[in-house]
Amino acid sequence: MEIKQSGSRRATAQQSQATASRWWSAAAVALMIGAAPLASANTESGSFRFKVFLDQDPIGEHSFDIRALGEDAQVSSRASFDINFWIFTAYSYRHESRETWRDGCLQTIDASTDDNGKDYRVRGEDSGESLALSVNGESRRLPGCVMTFAYWDRDFLKQNRLLNPQTGELVPVRVQPQGTESIRFGSEDVAAARYKLSTDELELTLWYSDKHGWIGLESDTGKGKTLRYQRMAPT
Repeated sequence: MEIKQSGSRRATAQQSQATASRWWSAAAVALMIGAAPLASANTESGSFRFKVFLDQDPIGEHSFDIRALGEDAQVSSRASFDINFWIFTAYSYRHESRETWRDGCLQTIDASTDDNGKDYRVRGEDSGESLALSVNGESRRLPGCVMTFAYWDRDFLKQNRLLNPQTGELVPVRVQPQGTESIRFGSEDVAAARYKLSTDELELTLWYSDKHGWIGLESDTGKGKTLRYQRMAPT
């Protein structure tokens, strides 16, 4: 009887792992990537820290650190997530990215991702006319000014294509303003502009406060679960 129960638990854990992977395959397109701000004269050094939830369950954190250097901005981001089932880790995700920006265009990128055991490495450098990328050792070029998902600079919402630093793919996006609503941030309720950002695979909801900037993000994973970023208020 104990053997049957153990086998049943293993089967259930394997099914949970497969389900978790399907949840993430959609969300990882735009959520679990290192984004960078648009470097301009107004770029300021700072940090963004987010707690990440799957429904109401905390699964990890995602942090962004910005360092302004004159006309340039250097950005590093780090994400760490684990979806657990009983004593098993059904799904894990690790991502680190280092990027340099100038005049709103990506200059260099060095990103590594472990997507539940599947590894990605993206490196790139701007040549003046295009961004030369190496994605897991394969070369490609993206012409013109390339931008990633720079969530905290609302100007990125004006773009119709954005780079996914996890896979090196240029993703078509559509953005729709959805009015203003009250959002909890730290110990206060703040008025926040709401936007819907859509790709071919998912939809994101983003919130921005005039005072605090980017403060929240949600995405329906398509499997009855909601992935949610909750920004930690500076102390």
